[in-house]
Amino acid sequence: MVVPGLKAVPLSLPSLFLLTFHLSASQNILDYPEDEHQCSRKEHPVISFEDLKPWVSNFTYSGVQDFSQLALDANRNQLIVGARNYLFRLSLHNISLIQATEWSSDEDTRRSCQSKGKTEEECQNYVRVLIVYGKKVFTCGTNAFSPVCSSRQVGNLSKIIEKINGVARCPYDPQHNSTAVITSQGELYAATVIDFSGRDPVIYRSLGNVPPLRTAQYNSKWLNEPNFIAAYDIGLFTYFFFRENAVEHDCGKTVYSRVARVCKNDIGGRFLLEDTWTTFMKARLNCSRSGEIPFYYNELQSTFYLPEQDLIYGVFTTNVNSIAASAVCAFNLSAITQAFNGPFRYQENPRSAWLPTINPIANFQCGILNDDSPNENLTERILQDAQRLFLMNDVVQPVSVDPYVTQDNIRFSNLVVDIVQGKDTLYHVMYIGTEHGTILKALSTTNKSLRSCYLEEMQILPASQKEPIQSLQILHSDRSLFVGLNNGVLKIPLERCSVYRTEG
Repeated sequence: MVVPGLKAVPLSLPSLFLLTFHLSASQNILDYPEDEHQCSRKEHPVISFEDLKPWVSNFTYSGVQDFSQLALDANRNQLIVGARNYLFRLSLHNISLIQATEWSSDEDTRRSCQSKGKTEEECQNYVRVLIVYGKKVFTCGTNAFSPVCSSRQVGNLSKIIEKINGVARCPYDPQHNSTAVITSQGELYAATVIDFSGRDPVIYRSLGNVPPLRTAQYNSKWLNEPNFIAAYDIGLFTYFFFRENAVEHDCGKTVYSRVARVCKNDIGGRFLLEDTWTTFMKARLNCSRSGEIPFYYNELQSTFYLPEQDLIYGVFTTNVNSIAASAVCAFNLSAITQAFNGPFRYQENPRSAWLPTINPIANFQCGILNDDSPNENLTERILQDAQRLFLMNDVVQPVSVDPYVTQDNIRFSNLVVDIVQGKDTLYHVMYIGTEHGTILKALSTTNKSLRSCYLEEMQILPASQKEPIQSLQILHSDRSLFVGLNNGVLKIPLERCSVYRTEG
């Protein structure tokens, strides 16, 4: 399927041909435009399923679905996979099976789930958290609406080191979007829903040597029907990316994309905000097509963090009830910090407008934990301010005025990014998954004088089969892309050099 409506923007290309031996031959250097105008062509190279098939390694397992969680373990040359009722260890070389471990709900748990009105399909164990850290794998599953987590040996997934309650760490419902990250100190930060009905969303910290904390309960100003996308441990903060209903939007219901952060050494309040974050702040992310009336892509679907450049890529789409359109924007961590250093937006009472208000600590920094310090000195925020001032007034603006890539009539689902060093600049190659099961490849650059360029489209499924790409992982050292689908896992090489002739 050739995806219609791609908006590819011109790229200044005098130095682009110098990337011949660096960029994938699958990007077909020979087909790159010789002038700026050709790069905006409506047609683009399409690699059919039949042409791609010889290069693709495929893993399936009889009766197993929802291969949605992929975790790379390059040190042990393995890919850990979480699916419905199963955990797998696969070889990174050709994704052949190393170990299959069944992890299904027991009969009593399934029966209890169905007695509450859930279907047999829902009352399975869907893996929703899968994190490799050290010599362990931390994983959580919905467990037929009775979430459970376990810590396992990374070299033997059947060996359970510890089993813990999954509430506030994993959703009940497999349809609820959630995310989690384990910090270098061993603390788990999870963003999920904490109840059976899904009405109590939470950003929750547990494990480690710090007290458990959460966002304010049943307070829609903190979190308003969020869909959590990603979490990152960066410096003194943990960052969360999500989309939610915008409480500050006065005219009808709309969804905004957000970035939130908390201090990792936050210990909560005393008397006020007890067991609750005192450093929680959130800001809106803007991804829009410029113009007299901008066109907004309000709904974040996926992110990818490039720590080498403090850059976060995001896939954004329009609302599901709107005309389908997608875009990719990128944000500097410094721009996010700038928004958090700016004024807040505050609503005095439910009938008041949301108005800017001064930031009492314009350059807020997390306090330093000292063993001999009393608890009350560990947070720099006044608790009354922490309770009411958490929404930032300034919007986080992307690196470029316009998105790197926009696409009409289709929705992107996720992305990963490869970095290629050219002679004069760095190039970022984006691999973008779609709801139809194709992967779009696009080129962007950190050089502001250059513009993004579309490269190719890979049809990874037969023409008769269309399904969303559930997850993408990239292993730069192996030059490989790993794709999670409903019915299996694919490994696709970034280079397919022998397909093309070398012109001397």
